[in-house]
Amino acid sequence: QGKVVLVNFWNSWCIPCQQEHAALAAFYARHRNDGDVEMIGIVRDDTAGAARTWVRDHHDGWVFATDPGGQAALGFGTTGQPESFMVAPSGVIAAYLRSPASIDNLEAMLAAARRVA
Repeated sequence: QGKVVLVNFWNSWCIPCQQEHAALAAFYARHRNDGDVEMIGIVRDDTAGAARTWVRDHHDGWVFATDPGGQAALGFGTTGQPESFMVAPSGVIAAYLRSPASIDNLEAMLAAARRVA
């Protein structure tokens, strides 16, 4: 509450997810000390072991979570991965992307979320 949250749905075997990782890492490095931005990566359609291995090998500091039963994926209305949602401090989804994220996409989404009341 009170922060912009980037929610990224991903899995370890998804090639586009792997390709967007550099942009997510750059975005996190740029904004981790802003005080009003949080990130969470939610594993979608993957095994817990494969996800743990990916996080161990590539973890860049943001929060990762599993989604048993796909409740978060259903709640966000995902259709695949990668998908990213920028949630404004009010809880409104201010922007979403149903393809691999770039740093430019993420910055535009953040700006949109910061403008939402």
